Amino acid sequence: MNIPGNILIIKHGALGDLIQADGIFKLIRSNHKDAKIFLLTSSNFFSLMVTCPHIDDVLIDNRASFLNFISYINLYKKIIKYNFKVIYDLQNSQRTYIYRKYLFNNIKWISTNRKHHPISSLRGLEEMMKENFISGNKIIKPDLRWLSRDVKKILKTNNIKSKYIVLLPGSSKNHPLKRWPYYSKLAKLLFLKGQEVVTILGPDELEIGNSMVGHILKNLDWHELAGIIEGSCFIVGNDSGPSHIASCLNKKGFALFGPSTSAKRSELKRGNFETIEVGDLKLLSADAILKRMMKVLN
Repeated sequence: MNIPGNILIIKHGALGDLIQADGIFKLIRSNHKDAKIFLLTSSNFFSLMVTCPHIDDVLIDNRASFLNFISYINLYKKIIKYNFKVIYDLQNSQRTYIYRKYLFNNIKWISTNRKHHPISSLRGLEEMMKENFISGNKIIKPDLRWLSRDVKKILKTNNIKSKYIVLLPGSSKNHPLKRWPYYSKLAKLLFLKGQEVVTILGPDELEIGNSMVGHILKNLDWHELAGIIEGSCFIVGNDSGPSHIASCLNKKGFALFGPSTSAKRSELKRGNFETIEVGDLKLLSADAILKRMMKVLN
C-alpha cells in the first residue's frame, strides 16, 4: 500500500510505547516509500522523535482539556492543511477516537479494534497492521541504533571506566509502585564486588541520588541516555522508558515488575534483556538480584 502524499502517525507516548513503536514506524515507512510521514506526539518527545529516521516531520499535540474546544479548532487547522491521505492511530485512546469521529472523519483512518484486548499493546498494533495488509517482523524488533550517540566525553568527565553497570531507579512520578526500593543497597553490594556502578536519574527521582554510591548521571538528553545505556555491560531498571531503551538495544539486564503492571504486556523481555516479576517488590531483595546478575556477568 504505497500511497503518495502525506501520511500522519499519531503516538502521544509514553516514552516506552514510543520506543517500542520504532519497528512500526519503520514498517510504515517501508510501505509508503513515496510519502512524507509526519508524527503527531506530545511536546516532551519532540526532541526525541525529530531525529527518528523513519519520520520526516514532527507535529506537537498539546492535548488540552476535552472541554477546550478552541484547542480542537487549532488542532484541526494544524492538521488539515497537510491534506493527509491516511492517518495511523497508534495511540488508540479516547482522545484519538474523538479526533477520528469529529475532526478528521473524511480521512482514511487506521486503528485497532477498541473492543479487542490483545496480550499487549504492541501485539495489538501488529494485528492492526496485518488487518490492513501490512505485515513484517520489523514490528516486534525495534532498532534504536539511531538514538544512541557517542558518550566518550561524558564517560571521561565523570571518570567512568569502560565496563560499567547502569542502574535505572526511576519511573513515572504517577506510578510510584513501579519503583523497586533497594537500588541503594544493590549499588553498595556491587561496589563491594569492585563493579563500576552508574546510576542515571531523571527529574522525578533526583532525591534517590543522595543514597547511591558510585557515579550519578543526571540531566542527560535522550541521545546521551541511550549512549550510556548502550555502552554498559548490564542494566537493572524498573518498568520505565529507559528500560525499554535498554531492551530495544538488546542489552543484558533485568526489568523489575511488581503487581501494578504485567511484564508480559510490557513486551520488555527481548533478546538479552529479561524481566523479573514478583507479587511485592519490597520482598525482592538486593541480594537476590545480585545473585542473578553474577550468574550472567561471570
